[in-house]
Amino acid sequence: MTMEQIVIAPEVTNQANDVRQLAPMITKALAMMETVTGDAVALGVGLFDAGYWSDENAAKETAECEYLIATTKDWKQRKAMRDAPPPRGRIPANMSARERMERKLLTQRGRALYRLRGQTVEPVFGQMKEIQGADRFMMRGHQETRGEWNLHCSAHNFRKLHSESVRTGQKGGNWLRN
Repeated sequence: MTMEQIVIAPEVTNQANDVRQLAPMITKALAMMETVTGDAVALGVGLFDAGYWSDENAAKETAECEYLIATTKDWKQRKAMRDAPPPRGRIPANMSARERMERKLLTQRGRALYRLRGQTVEPVFGQMKEIQGADRFMMRGHQETRGEWNLHCSAHNFRKLHSESVRTGQKGGNWLRN
């Protein structure tokens, strides 16, 4: 059973972008998944918005984890993906890290994978804002906002888990073991 739109590593930061958050978020997400499953896990493919873009972050990609990081704002990235044809031929050796990432995002595989962000990640924020009123923090201070965000994420997750149990008609969380 695959559960989508479950927040597994909630975090808040007061930094202007998420460039320095990539490695800590991956570490936190993997640790949480290993705790839940009891097994070692690998990320596979990470889909990140432009706030995570940096040459340094792109260089951290490994064989176990491929990164698809937008290099421009989301709407610009979607427009580029719509307008540009998929790249063909070999990757030129003299491309910068940004150009390589843009090329990867324009491939058919890159487009299909990055499109999943709009179905899995972005709706979570919209749902939390609309349903829970999580459009601003009510508390001040890092620890307080962190606690508030964790509460919003927990409420969102409980709602998703409840909806899934109602949809499948199972009781007692049996569907979590599938």
